Amino acid sequence: MTHVISLHRVSAAARPLHLVLAAGLVLATAQGARAESSPGAPTHLTISYSEKVADELALWIAADAGYFKKRGLDVTERYLPAQEGIPALLTGQVQIAAIGGPDGISAAAQGAKLKYVATLSPVYTFQLWARPQYATASKLKGKQVGVSSTTGSLYAATVIALQQLGLTPSDVAITPLGSVQNVDNALLAGSIAAAASHPPATYVFKQHGFVDMVDLAEKRIPNVNTGLAVMTSYIQAHPKIVQSVVDAIVEALHREKTDKAYAEQEIRTHMGVKDAAVLEFTYNFYANEVAPSIPMPEISQFEAAKRALSVKNPKVKTVDLSALVDQRFVKTAVAAQNSK
Repeated sequence: MTHVISLHRVSAAARPLHLVLAAGLVLATAQGARAESSPGAPTHLTISYSEKVADELALWIAADAGYFKKRGLDVTERYLPAQEGIPALLTGQVQIAAIGGPDGISAAAQGAKLKYVATLSPVYTFQLWARPQYATASKLKGKQVGVSSTTGSLYAATVIALQQLGLTPSDVAITPLGSVQNVDNALLAGSIAAAASHPPATYVFKQHGFVDMVDLAEKRIPNVNTGLAVMTSYIQAHPKIVQSVVDAIVEALHREKTDKAYAEQEIRTHMGVKDAAVLEFTYNFYANEVAPSIPMPEISQFEAAKRALSVKNPKVKTVDLSALVDQRFVKTAVAAQNSK
């Protein structure tokens, strides 16, 4: 089966979502027809990931350790920022997107039919850090606070953190910068006053004397910080492929939690982290505090994000969170693992 379509990042991301949704219907139909016409052929698919952060460790391990390959999948992994990943998913340019739940909620609010079939990171992993001169609620007012986009987990986490300080998004200058790396670099450079982030960047922030104003990670607020989102139409047409992907992810999560040396090698390879202390700090945070043993998507993981996004987008209030969750693939994967 062949499902790979070349990516046109700018054109897909730039289209209005209603046009993207219409195009997605046409492409999904064409893909289904092509898949049925080539039985026995290798199964190719593209999985995007929205950030170069350790939330994606299980995805990287599944590819690099051969867990996709042993299940007959030829997976191309593509880095696409969230603002490009959702349009690429909707138009069939990628078949699965490893992306935050808030992005899925925002898309669903505009009519997209998609589901999360696994949760790679089930809590907010962020802390709100500020440069010392802005490290109180009153001093932060009117200052620039960096986010990657205004739809993703980082944005939702920033809203929640501001609320815990008694502030609203309108009290500061929310500044979209495109990626977590851009946000981290902007805070280090002093071009923004504060930002929410997570390891390995927070290790560096602490060394620079920045102040951790709100620790959402410590509070363990449920969230699909990163999950596997799939169009409902693709799930209906190719449930066996989706199951194979989730099976590989469950195996990869076990490897992440039990093989520290290999997981650190993956962090080094995909994130460029070389310092041994930073590797240790990052691995311990994600493998021991964040990554689930069972990546079950839950309705509760979307609730805080829905409230946060509703502040600026009233349409979000109408989203049926139960329609975003499909647990059957994780249940099947875990049952198969337990039977071994």
